[in-house]
Amino acid sequence: MLAQVPPEGPTSEKAQKSYKKAVEEVNKHSTDLALDGFKKADKQDEGRYLACPKKMIQYGLELHEWKTALAAAAEIVAEAQGDKSVAKAHFEVGVVLLNEGRDKRKDELFTRAHDEFTKSLAAFRDFPEALLADGKALAQLKQDAAAKAQFEKYVQRKPVGDPERQRAPATSGNPNWRAPEWPRRLPSTRSTGSTSPWMI
Repeated sequence: MLAQVPPEGPTSEKAQKSYKKAVEEVNKHSTDLALDGFKKADKQDEGRYLACPKKMIQYGLELHEWKTALAAAAEIVAEAQGDKSVAKAHFEVGVVLLNEGRDKRKDELFTRAHDEFTKSLAAFRDFPEALLADGKALAQLKQDAAAKAQFEKYVQRKPVGDPERQRAPATSGNPNWRAPEWPRRLPSTRSTGSTSPWMI
């Protein structure tokens, strides 16, 4: 569902060096320096290598660098082609906004997240993770009926016995379902090496 990323990496030599250095910083667990490196590589490569903004979102979320993560997500939306890629891109913007909303406790951000998940589902209806995320945004806005409706749709699309189905807020019986744990990583992609919060 992700936009295709060229396997050879950034196109410019400067961007390749910056990207390689950023990966080295990741291996050293220097996340802040890694994020700076991916931002630099993205700028040098003029946004052509989509692994850079993906990494910017991943580490922007981790470091609560919301502006960086949101700018990178918007970059992916601008490059998205085809229903599935468009849906995925809007989903990623929504994830950033939802995490920022939980961090800052601002309803405006939850509303914007809901709008992005709505766009995602409009582009590609069979997207269970977008239903789940939208339910969480609506729950934060205290729109309980609408939130539960999205959770129920999510559960219907998951096979019986699926662990994610069992943990869904609509079926958990948890009285604190309005504020479930929220993943801070993006859905997986072989090209970036990130781990899906929905699949772990």
